[in-house]
Amino acid sequence: MGAFDDDFAQADAMFGEAFGDQVTYVYGGTDIPVTAEAALHDYEVSRDHEEAPTIIQSRDFVISAAALVVAGSPVTPRAGNTIKQTINGSLEIFQVMPLGDRPAAEHTDTSGTSWLIHTKHVGTE
Repeated sequence: MGAFDDDFAQADAMFGEAFGDQVTYVYGGTDIPVTAEAALHDYEVSRDHEEAPTIIQSRDFVISAAALVVAGSPVTPRAGNTIKQTINGSLEIFQVMPLGDRPAAEHTDTSGTSWLIHTKHVGTE
């Protein structure tokens, strides 16, 4: 990484710490405590390019790529993983999922410093 990328990664981490929430990313059977920025986004999705698109709402989480580590190795978010977040005293469960042609997780920048992870609410624990 160049100096600009290092500075951007540091600023992104500071932003996440200031405005993020503590969540648990569950990768397989491993719980990874991380700071995440969460927001609701609407996406137009169509399964067949001839049908009218459907609006799907996703709770997207932005998580530092450096924070997603299992046994010392970085991991890529994948469909089926879950994210646990406490909201108003309730532990909510969100499942990582692709959105139409979009993958379950996308890098937020060209340097790959953060992941934008698409999820749906699947329950409460």
